[in-house]
Amino acid sequence: MNNAISYLKEQDINGCITGSCMLKYFEGADVDIFTYDEAAFTKLIFTLYYNPMFLLIEPMEKWKFEDWTTNPYKGSLKKLGLISIKFKYNMSIDVNIVFKEKNHTIFDVLSTFDMDIISIGYDLKTKKTLDLSEHIEGKATWNKWNKSFYNPNIWAVSRILRQFERVVKYYNRGYNTDEITLKYKEILQSMLDYENIFSSIKVNEKVESVKTNSKILIKILDKWLETHLLTEEELELIKATIKLL
Repeated sequence: MNNAISYLKEQDINGCITGSCMLKYFEGADVDIFTYDEAAFTKLIFTLYYNPMFLLIEPMEKWKFEDWTTNPYKGSLKKLGLISIKFKYNMSIDVNIVFKEKNHTIFDVLSTFDMDIISIGYDLKTKKTLDLSEHIEGKATWNKWNKSFYNPNIWAVSRILRQFERVVKYYNRGYNTDEITLKYKEILQSMLDYENIFSSIKVNEKVESVKTNSKILIKILDKWLETHLLTEEELELIKATIKLL
């Protein structure tokens, strides 16, 4: 891990290293690099491609690399506003190279994360670290810099809640994540009070779907807060229900 990070820190591009690799080492930790423009993304993936220590292992990652480097249309970026390609360093460490069209600075990147403890990044151009975390020992809270947590609406709630799986993952890594769970619950409860002011069948259906599935999720979150135990089936149910919001 340290060798990979040391090499990546030498790269002079518009981007930053962030994610779980900025925390103490744990099994399964990976390295995330967010680039701020197409040129930086392209330069970095070619740099890693021609370094024998970094390999494209998975067929989907090979396909994305070929698509990006040979197709001028940039289909994934045009459709989703982002592109990511995963390399494997020394056949052991995942290195994810990401470009989001709306992220042009390290603050743009870190302020979109849901959890404070991973909101730390090393900028590859300035060689400086930006830290938005709250540094509470053994505890994670929601990222106060993330504007999505303030005044969420029914069209955005699914995008916010989809990170709940990370709450479970980091709890199992030794962090108390209850504050994030409580914030998610608060958002879901606010959805129950939502009143539709539009005369639209489509909006009515959306509101009812959000309210129905919010009730289901609140019950599951309450169970998680009480026991901190979820079966694989319950976790899959959470992910499926969040998609229905």
